Amino acid sequence: MGSAIGGVLRAAVDLVLSRTCAGCGSPDVGLCPGCRLELADLALDDLGPLAPRPVPPGWPGCHGTLRYDGVASRLATAFKDEGRRDLAAPMGALLADAVARALATTSPPAGLPVLLVPVPSSRAAIRRRGDQPMLLLARRAARVVGPTVQVATALTTIRRTADQAGLDQASRRANLHGAMRVTDPRRVRGRHVLVVDDVLTSGATLAEAHRAVLAAGAADVRLAVAMVTPRRSSAVHLSFRARSD
Repeated sequence: MGSAIGGVLRAAVDLVLSRTCAGCGSPDVGLCPGCRLELADLALDDLGPLAPRPVPPGWPGCHGTLRYDGVASRLATAFKDEGRRDLAAPMGALLADAVARALATTSPPAGLPVLLVPVPSSRAAIRRRGDQPMLLLARRAARVVGPTVQVATALTTIRRTADQAGLDQASRRANLHGAMRVTDPRRVRGRHVLVVDDVLTSGATLAEAHRAVLAAGAADVRLAVAMVTPRRSSAVHLSFRARSD
């Protein structure tokens, strides 16, 4: 009840307060035309399934839309961590693009939509934010994609984890392993599932979600995100590569 009330109040505030552009600070607009053009310039060169380096065990590939850099990183941060839920539309559109491409790689049984499962927020994050931003994005993306997908809040966190900041990839995987489970395995058993998140960094969070959904009996589990973190190196633009298999 508390998170629902928090979401309603946040939406009401968004309606009455003037906003500035999340990218450049221009007044009275959520995302100005100039920043939208900059977002287009951040489109990934490879729109096929990607993987972080090193590749997490069992990684199925992940579809993304933009590099998490510049305007894109400011947009994602404003939406998720600064309460800018008025930015759900552009963020949802970016996620929907990746979801649509991921759907092209799976063939669910006729008449059954693919389950769109958002990565769950921790209880502490829900209390702090008052809502679940990834659930909001999943619903936005589902509206864009249409009836071939159905949002399912199937995953939950079952234990506390350490802050991922400062951890290397192996430590992130160890920190998150076993931290998620499917609340009701009957919801995903035998189904085709697409796990979605806002940003792909080391892949540890998505790898744990992938593991948990497969363990619950899903027939097929794919991954999609709105953005992909660029490598902190001038030699290589992205720390992600197309799958070779």
